[in-house]
Amino acid sequence: MVGSGRLIGIIVIALAVAMMGGVTIWALSNDKMEGGGKSLTIGCAFVFAVLIAGFGVWFLMQGKTESSQFAEVEKQKRILNMVQTQGTVQISSISLDMNMPVDKVKSAIYDLVGKGLFTGYVDWKGGKLVSADAATLNQAAANGKCPNCGAPQTVGGKGIITCEYCGADIFLPQTS
Repeated sequence: MVGSGRLIGIIVIALAVAMMGGVTIWALSNDKMEGGGKSLTIGCAFVFAVLIAGFGVWFLMQGKTESSQFAEVEKQKRILNMVQTQGTVQISSISLDMNMPVDKVKSAIYDLVGKGLFTGYVDWKGGKLVSADAATLNQAAANGKCPNCGAPQTVGGKGIITCEYCGADIFLPQTS
């Protein structure tokens, strides 16, 4: 369950506060204890409560981190679904639909490529993201032609070919 760390953190912090409150009430209402014993009991309870609350804060922070990471994965999944279902998607519409700046969309696209989840090409000048069949991309690479404009290609990096004419980045599928 996403965000369960937050719930566990809140519960642990509440437990620490309840424990501290319960021990304090018990110590103050105990007539058999004298002042020093009450102070020692409350002090020990405070130390244990702070330790337990510290674990609660750690769980709370882990839950927030987990939630933000899950949100990023969901955004990437949504971009991938848009491209796979539509074939060609305008980068500006991805940016608008997802309320993300274009540079964040670009970063998400490169992350998807790095994970091996997206093959296709990006026409940065035309502002579109195109998912293409791996065989078509391999054929285009073998012919030395850009699938976007037909111009010659140059290697832009590992698994990436950049068209010299239109500037499209062609992401080749990883071969095993």
